Amino acid sequence: MLKTLFFLFAFLTISYRVIAQTEDTAQSRWRVHYQMTAITQYHPAFHAAYSGKNSLSSYADHALSLTATLYVGSALWRNAFVYFSPELSGGKGFDNVHGIAGFTNGDIYRVDDPTPQFYIARLYGVQYFTLGSSSTYQDDAPLQVGGYMPDRRLEIIAGKLSMTDLFDDNPISHDPRTQFLNWSIMDDGAWDFPADTRGYDAIVAVGYVSPRWTVRMAESLEPTRANGNKLNWNLHRSHAETVECIYTSSWHQHHFYASMHVYRNFTPAPLYETVVREKLSGIDTSLDVIDPAPVSHSKYGLGISMSYEINDQISCFARSGWNDGHTATWAFTEIDRSLCLGVSYQTPVWHKQQRMQIGLACVVNGLSAPHRDFLQAGGYGFVIGDGQLHYRTEDIGEIYLSFPLHDWITITADMQWISHPAYNRDRGPVAVGSMRMHVAF
Repeated sequence: MLKTLFFLFAFLTISYRVIAQTEDTAQSRWRVHYQMTAITQYHPAFHAAYSGKNSLSSYADHALSLTATLYVGSALWRNAFVYFSPELSGGKGFDNVHGIAGFTNGDIYRVDDPTPQFYIARLYGVQYFTLGSSSTYQDDAPLQVGGYMPDRRLEIIAGKLSMTDLFDDNPISHDPRTQFLNWSIMDDGAWDFPADTRGYDAIVAVGYVSPRWTVRMAESLEPTRANGNKLNWNLHRSHAETVECIYTSSWHQHHFYASMHVYRNFTPAPLYETVVREKLSGIDTSLDVIDPAPVSHSKYGLGISMSYEINDQISCFARSGWNDGHTATWAFTEIDRSLCLGVSYQTPVWHKQQRMQIGLACVVNGLSAPHRDFLQAGGYGFVIGDGQLHYRTEDIGEIYLSFPLHDWITITADMQWISHPAYNRDRGPVAVGSMRMHVAF
C-alpha cells in the first residue's frame, strides 16, 4: 500500500509539472490532461455450497485499486493529431478478478500482481480528410485536441489504444471512473473485445463521420493466450474485425444516441464442445481453456446500445449483446448474452459546472449451451469456474451517487447486488459496496 501511494505521488508530481509547463507556453500545440481514480470495495460473507479455483471467496473481503493517467495530445499538421498516454496502475480486484462474470470494478485489470506498474496505455495517430465546408468547434478533452473539426470527414486511426475508445461509447454508461462500475453495465458484456491483459490493443480503424451518422471499421490483434499480455502478430493465426454504425440526433434539444456493432474474432481459443468431449473420452482432463488450441476458431456477435436525454436532468439507456458462444472467452469476460437497462439523474450543486449524479441500472447476463455444459463439467476459463454449476442467469443491480467536492475532485458511493455470481445458483447472492475518488484536470 505504501509503495502504491509513493508511485502515485511521484506520478502526480511529474504530471502536474508537465501540465503547468505546457499551460505556461502560450503558443504550445500540446494539450495535457490528467486523471487519478482510487476505488475501494468490500463484500461481506455470503453463502456458497462449494468453491472452485476461480470462485469468488465466500468470506468477507475488501480490495483497493488505483489508476493514474496522463493524456497528451498534439496537432501535427492540418487535421492530423498524435496522442500519447502513459499510465500507472496498482491494486487488484476481489480474488484477482475472479468469480463474477460481470465484475464489480471496471477500472481494474485482470492482473495478479497488485504492485504499481507503469506502462504506455496509448500511442496512436489520427488523420482526418475533410468532405465538406462546414466545421464545428470542439473543446479539449483527454483524447481530443480542441479546435474546429470538419462536420463531414473520413478518419484513419492507427496505433495502440483500446477498442472501447472507439466503439460502444454509450454517453450514459461507458466510463467506470465517473459512471457505473460494473463491467457488464459500462460495456457490452457479451463482446469479447480484443485486448491485452490491461485492455489495450494494436488497432487500425477507418471511419466516416457526419453530423448524424458515423460508420467505423477496425482491424485489431488478439492476445496469444486467454487474458494474455502479449499480442499475436501472426494474422493467419489470430485477428479481429469490428464494424459499428452510430446515429445521433437532438429532438427539442435532447440528445438521442443509438449504435450497433458487429464483430468477428479469429483466435486459437478452444471450442467448449471439444474440451468437454476430450474430458469424457479421457484424452485431457484439465478442463482449462486459457491455452491456445492447435486450430484457430471464429467467434462472432453483435451489440446494440441506446440512450436518450428525457430532460435536462434525467437520461435513460439500454444495452444488449450476443455472441455465438461456442469458442472460449479470450480477452474480456465470460458472458454470451447480456441485457442492460438504466437511468441517470443529475442536478447542479455549488454552481452550474458541478453536478451531483445518481445512476441506477440492472443487467442480466447469460451463457450459451456449450459454455454451460463446459462449466457443469468442471471447466475453468480465466474469469469464472466453480468446479461445478447449477445454472441460473447472473443478475446484477447497481446504484451510485456521485458528488463533486471541487472542480477537480468527485467522490462516489456505489452499491452492487449480484444474484447467482458466475451463473451459479449454489452461490450468493453477493452485496458489494464501493467508494470511489476521481481527480481530473
